[in-house]
Amino acid sequence: MSAPPSQPDEEDRKRRALARAIRRLPRRCRDVFVLHRFAGMALEQIAEHLGIEKRAVETRLAEALVRLTRAVDEASGGADAERS
Repeated sequence: MSAPPSQPDEEDRKRRALARAIRRLPRRCRDVFVLHRFAGMALEQIAEHLGIEKRAVETRLAEALVRLTRAVDEASGGADAERS
C-alpha cells in the first residue's frame, strides 16, 4: 500500500501564498520588490535602473511589503495576527 499524499504544511502554504501574492502585485511594486529582494540591488541602484526617485522606490517597496504580509496572513487564516 502506498501512503496517502501528505498535506502541505503551513510553511509550504505560506510560500505558495507569497509567490502568488508577488505575481499579483502592481507592476511598479513588483519590479522594485524583485530587484531588491531577489537581485540584491540597493534602493539607489533600483532608482537609477528604473529612472525614478529613491523616495518612490522606498514607497513602492513599503507598499509591496504591506500587500505581501497581508496576503500571507490571509492565506494562513490570520493565525500569525492572532499569535501577536
